[in-house]
Amino acid sequence: MSTSAPQSRSTRAADTDRIQVAQLLTEAAAAGRLPMTEYEDRLAKAYSAQTYADLARLSNDLPGAIPCNKGGPCHPAPSTLLLAIMSGFERRGRWNVPMKLTTFTLFGGGVVDMRYADFTAPEVEIRSYSICGGQTILVPPEVNVEVGGHAVMGSFDHSVPGEGSPGAPRVRIRGFSLWGSVGIKRKKRRNQIEEY
Repeated sequence: MSTSAPQSRSTRAADTDRIQVAQLLTEAAAAGRLPMTEYEDRLAKAYSAQTYADLARLSNDLPGAIPCNKGGPCHPAPSTLLLAIMSGFERRGRWNVPMKLTTFTLFGGGVVDMRYADFTAPEVEIRSYSICGGQTILVPPEVNVEVGGHAVMGSFDHSVPGEGSPGAPRVRIRGFSLWGSVGIKRKKRRNQIEEY
């Protein structure tokens, strides 16, 4: 998990340990080893796990399970810019969500779908800007979301229904829209993980 020194199963787990198990669960679901309902149930439990023993119970029956004393630290994916000028962008399927993501549309559109993505940090900051364009950000049910954006003659969605799970990644979305839109939706996963 997060250190190379042997850990007692009763040792408290870190955010990076929970992220590693969440990634392992996502890989198992993508390979068809876990049905979607079991995957989502285990994922919610992984994000709220307190100890290494809690995490081990969720992943020991899967290939590639991480022993409590052999894991390494998780490193956040590099900051990313998604740009659409008179064009579009899509980020869907399995991808690594960075700690910082900036999206910009100018006379274009974009979609950021985090439902099947691997979170590489417990806190994610998204800066979204739309000028005469539009973009949609899809978050999975367990993720916690904070929104603080502004719109001038456009829209910046502030209503994301539902609450995330305790311990799940927190996504903070900020930015602005000028004659454009930034839509944010909490959406359930389909029956299988899409590989793009």
